[in-house]
Amino acid sequence: MTEASPWWTPDVHADRRPRLMLRNGIAAGLRDWFAAHDFVEVQTAALQVSPGNEAHLAAFATEAVGPDGARAPPYL
Repeated sequence: MTEASPWWTPDVHADRRPRLMLRNGIAAGLRDWFAAHDFVEVQTAALQVSPGNEAHLAAFATEAVGPDGARAPPYL
């Protein structure tokens, strides 16, 4: 039996780190600019195809209508 490869390895992170740091700097710069101009950052809910399998969630249903008129029931 072969051992499964780990989901995270330092060498893979090391390869990606420069791009991750650049991305972080860009995001921080954008946030700083917007904050300096009195914008407020908000996090909005995202609609999903399924409300999930959590028994204690009460899904908020809505209806998405596509350009072709097709209707789909996404959930928050």
